Amino acid sequence: DTKNFKALFQPILDMRTATTIRYEGLIRGPSDSVLHAPSTLFNVARSCGMVAEVEYLCRRVVLESFARLGAKGKVFLNISPDILLSEGAKTGETLKYIEEIGLQPQQVIIEITENMPTVDYSQLREAVFHYRNMGFEIAIDDLGEGFSSLRLWSELRPDYVKIDQHFIQGINLDSVKLQFVRSIQDIAVKSGTRVIAEGIETEAELIVVRDLGIALGQGYHIARPNPDIVWTVSTDIQRLLVE
Repeated sequence: DTKNFKALFQPILDMRTATTIRYEGLIRGPSDSVLHAPSTLFNVARSCGMVAEVEYLCRRVVLESFARLGAKGKVFLNISPDILLSEGAKTGETLKYIEEIGLQPQQVIIEITENMPTVDYSQLREAVFHYRNMGFEIAIDDLGEGFSSLRLWSELRPDYVKIDQHFIQGINLDSVKLQFVRSIQDIAVKSGTRVIAEGIETEAELIVVRDLGIALGQGYHIARPNPDIVWTVSTDIQRLLVE
């Protein structure tokens, strides 16, 4: 009722150019409330049967904040598969928001956040096809963490896949994680998908990600979520990637 949500934006680093033109749109509840953390917020929303209402409002807050900040890049918009499949009459609502606030669908990447043990893949393919026809790109979140993320990749042929942070943190010290991420990168190259390494927290992890040829990186070592748009990265990171 009060629309008391706040949007944050975490830069996604282009590993080749050391620039940030893509951002993940994140949401926070009231700072003085137990609903501040998004995981708690959506757990409570689900228990109250209000996931759809909360998710639609979060989309609007993220998109309006991104437009208001004058961002010229792209924003990743988190959408859960069950909401994507149950939109019904609201199928064009996200596009309507975008037209109202002056963004283009090419600026918005639909990031599918897997939270269901079973998915109707044929319906999900149709929904993704619908969004693609409107000009949106598609991403799959947390590859390696969910119930069937490899199947989702095969079925949906996304433009981006995000590798779950578990496989990135400590990758410089773990040969199994290194081999997993290398294999994902090999598949991505062959399928025309761009990989985003999530959860980069140290320079050593960033170096491994760079050396594997992964296109994009995200994590606290690059930049933390911020209510403003962070346009540049540190000179140390720039030097590491482009010099």
